[in-house]
Amino acid sequence: MPLFKKVLYPTDFSELSNVAKDYVMKLKEANAQEVIILHVIHPLEFSLPQFNDPFALDVATIYANIPEIEKEVLKRHEEMLDMVAEEFKNQGFSVKKVMTIGDPKEEIVRIADEEKVNVIVIGYHGKGLIERILEMGSTAKAVIKKAKCPVLLVKKEV
Repeated sequence: MPLFKKVLYPTDFSELSNVAKDYVMKLKEANAQEVIILHVIHPLEFSLPQFNDPFALDVATIYANIPEIEKEVLKRHEEMLDMVAEEFKNQGFSVKKVMTIGDPKEEIVRIADEEKVNVIVIGYHGKGLIERILEMGSTAKAVIKKAKCPVLLVKKEV
């Protein structure tokens, strides 16, 4: 069985995520076969009406309850997810797209567990001294601590 058969690629569509995507593409040479593309939307990105547990909402519920301008933002996220999926398909990967609502740190680990991936490939900003001293939040750092599978951190090339 290939070591990197099933890869989780969380993306926020940033430049750093694109660098991580290039590494996922290279895993094809190591016999990677499937990519789960994950995009997590934080509930605070949308002006939602009050719900008992906004973290338990799915994308369809969010979509039904947000203003038109935010529906356009959500639609654009879906379009970008489709474009990334197409890139992976063109390289011969089997692709599954997941868009979810919640805390990215928690959702990445949850989806990795649910999908039983072999590796998570995630971009890492590489904080400076002040950020390390103050322990400012890092999604990648939290994923490393909680993930049950290997995590490949990809830093932006300088």
